[in-house]
Amino acid sequence: MLVRSTAATVRPPALAPATPAEPRRASAPAPRPAQGGDVFETPAPGKPPRFEGLTDKALIQALHDAAAKHKDLGYNQARKIIFTELDNHEGKVKCVYTGRELRTDKIPNASDMNTEHTWPQSKGATGAAKSDLHHLFPTDSKANSQRSSYPFGEVQKVKWSSPSGAKLGTDAEGRTVFEPPPEHKGNVARALFYFSTVYGKAIPAAEEAVLKKWNVQDQVDAAELTRNGAIEKYQGNRNPFVDDATLAQRIADF
Repeated sequence: MLVRSTAATVRPPALAPATPAEPRRASAPAPRPAQGGDVFETPAPGKPPRFEGLTDKALIQALHDAAAKHKDLGYNQARKIIFTELDNHEGKVKCVYTGRELRTDKIPNASDMNTEHTWPQSKGATGAAKSDLHHLFPTDSKANSQRSSYPFGEVQKVKWSSPSGAKLGTDAEGRTVFEPPPEHKGNVARALFYFSTVYGKAIPAAEEAVLKKWNVQDQVDAAELTRNGAIEKYQGNRNPFVDDATLAQRIADF
């Protein structure tokens, strides 16, 4: 079934009801180096357009129309895809927060390895959004519990940490926040930009500022591009913020 995202609280206030264009198909992009390189380069031929001339609400609308229409896989199927195909490499699945690997060929016990909703279910990741692979990642269950539904931010006072660099604690303003390891910060930012755009959910200003910083610091790498292409095969849409990381800089307020 193809689904159109809806949300009770939408920002911008109302997304145009017009039927969006069919999701654009793209051939597998050429891998970029995992370190270095310039994510702000012009997208290669075959990638979605960069929505030239559009900013802010007009750009959000265009991105919504391009990415919102997709197949609702259902949560069980989405988890099966994550643990047996999408994020399973040579029989192992790796937690994006701790780096711990689990050998598996099925959905593991939730007390061992879980599915992280980068946009929490308690904050709106329900219905089709609950199963949207663009913001779902495999996580160690304990790390998943530590993250809970806290916003992302830069931890100043640490309450919990992982050797990978993930942290839970308070930021400079005393807010409880979760900070992912450096190599996953950009992935988190682009997943949340996608979710906000597709499902019409606002990102708090303090969190948005950090996410935009991470989007630049942790550049799109070959693995993220490959995952974006694989998700398109499963659910029929791409994350445009992975295809062109500069899009986030053209939106003043998600």
